[in-house]
Amino acid sequence: MLQGRRCAECDKLSLDAGRPCPFCGSQGGSAVALSGRGRLVSWTVIRVAPGRYAAEAPYTVGLLELPEGLRLTARLEADPEQLSAGQALTFASLDPARGPIFRPA
Repeated sequence: MLQGRRCAECDKLSLDAGRPCPFCGSQGGSAVALSGRGRLVSWTVIRVAPGRYAAEAPYTVGLLELPEGLRLTARLEADPEQLSAGQALTFASLDPARGPIFRPA
Protein backbone atom coordinates (compact mmCIF):
# COMPACT_ATOMS: atom_id res chain seq x y z
CA MET A 1 0.00 0.00 0.00
CA LEU A 2 1.19 3.50 -0.81
CA GLN A 3 1.43 5.65 2.33
CA GLY A 4 1.47 9.39 2.76
CA ARG A 5 1.83 11.63 5.80
CA ARG A 6 -0.56 14.29 7.07
CA CYS A 7 1.36 16.94 9.02
CA ALA A 8 0.04 17.70 12.51
CA GLU A 9 1.16 21.35 12.27
CA CYS A 10 0.31 22.56 8.74
CA ASP A 11 -2.12 19.73 7.80
CA LYS A 12 -0.44 19.27 4.41
CA LEU A 13 -0.13 15.88 2.79
CA SER A 14 3.24 14.57 1.61
CA LEU A 15 4.95 11.32 0.70
CA ASP A 16 7.66 11.85 3.30
CA ALA A 17 6.43 9.40 5.93
CA GLY A 18 8.97 9.01 8.72
CA ARG A 19 10.74 12.34 8.01
CA PRO A 20 10.02 15.94 9.01
CA CYS A 21 7.29 17.71 7.05
CA PRO A 22 8.81 19.12 3.82
CA PHE A 23 6.56 22.19 4.11
CA CYS A 24 6.99 23.32 7.73
CA GLY A 25 9.64 21.01 9.24
CA SER A 26 7.34 19.61 11.93
CA GLN A 27 8.11 16.15 13.28
CA GLY A 28 4.47 15.40 14.12
CA GLY A 29 2.06 13.78 11.74
CA SER A 30 0.10 10.68 10.97
CA ALA A 31 0.24 8.05 8.27
CA VAL A 32 -2.42 8.25 5.58
CA ALA A 33 -3.29 5.43 3.19
CA LEU A 34 -3.28 6.78 -0.36
CA SER A 35 -5.58 5.48 -3.09
CA GLY A 36 -2.76 3.95 -5.15
CA ARG A 37 -4.25 5.45 -8.30
CA GLY A 38 -2.78 8.16 -10.49
CA ARG A 39 -2.67 9.83 -13.88
CA LEU A 40 0.43 9.97 -16.01
CA VAL A 41 1.59 13.55 -16.60
CA SER A 42 4.87 12.84 -18.41
CA TRP A 43 7.49 10.10 -18.75
CA THR A 44 10.95 9.35 -20.03
CA VAL A 45 12.97 6.26 -20.86
CA ILE A 46 16.29 6.04 -19.04
CA ARG A 47 18.75 4.49 -21.47
CA VAL A 48 22.02 5.54 -19.81
CA ALA A 49 21.43 4.97 -16.12
CA PRO A 50 23.46 5.95 -13.06
CA GLY A 51 26.01 3.31 -12.05
CA ARG A 52 23.94 1.33 -9.57
CA TYR A 53 21.00 1.09 -12.03
CA ALA A 54 23.03 0.58 -15.22
CA ALA A 55 22.14 -3.11 -15.48
CA GLU A 56 18.42 -2.22 -15.40
CA ALA A 57 18.49 0.19 -18.36
CA PRO A 58 16.46 0.89 -20.31
CA TYR A 59 13.62 1.59 -17.87
CA THR A 60 10.77 4.08 -17.72
CA VAL A 61 10.19 6.76 -15.10
CA GLY A 62 7.01 8.82 -14.99
CA LEU A 63 5.62 11.93 -13.35
CA LEU A 64 2.24 11.06 -11.83
CA GLU A 65 -0.53 13.06 -10.24
CA LEU A 66 -2.53 11.29 -7.53
CA PRO A 67 -6.19 12.06 -6.78
CA GLU A 68 -5.07 13.28 -3.35
CA GLY A 69 -3.28 16.16 -5.10
CA LEU A 70 0.28 14.88 -4.76
CA ARG A 71 2.73 14.60 -7.63
CA LEU A 72 5.55 12.08 -7.62
CA THR A 73 8.05 10.38 -9.86
CA ALA A 74 7.89 6.61 -10.04
CA ARG A 75 9.18 3.67 -12.01
CA LEU A 76 6.67 2.43 -14.56
CA GLU A 77 6.12 -1.23 -15.45
CA ALA A 78 4.94 -0.57 -18.98
CA ASP A 79 5.96 -0.48 -22.61
CA PRO A 80 6.80 3.21 -23.14
CA GLU A 81 5.33 3.04 -26.66
CA GLN A 82 1.94 2.26 -25.10
CA LEU A 83 1.92 5.18 -22.63
CA SER A 84 -0.09 8.38 -23.08
CA ALA A 85 -0.54 11.59 -21.11
CA GLY A 86 -3.51 11.33 -18.77
CA GLN A 87 -3.37 7.53 -18.73
CA ALA A 88 -4.67 5.89 -15.55
CA LEU A 89 -2.03 4.08 -13.50
CA THR A 90 -2.19 1.96 -10.39
CA PHE A 91 0.32 1.29 -7.63
CA ALA A 92 2.11 -2.03 -8.12
CA SER A 93 4.73 -2.19 -5.37
CA LEU A 94 7.19 -0.25 -3.26
CA ASP A 95 10.84 -1.06 -3.83
CA PRO A 96 13.08 0.08 -0.93
CA ALA A 97 15.84 1.19 -3.31
CA ARG A 98 13.73 2.54 -6.19
CA GLY A 99 10.58 3.84 -4.52
CA PRO A 100 7.04 3.35 -5.80
CA ILE A 101 6.37 1.36 -8.94
CA PHE A 102 3.20 1.90 -10.98
CA ARG A 103 1.64 0.10 -13.95
CA PRO A 104 -1.25 0.88 -16.33
CA ALA A 105 -4.64 0.41 -14.70
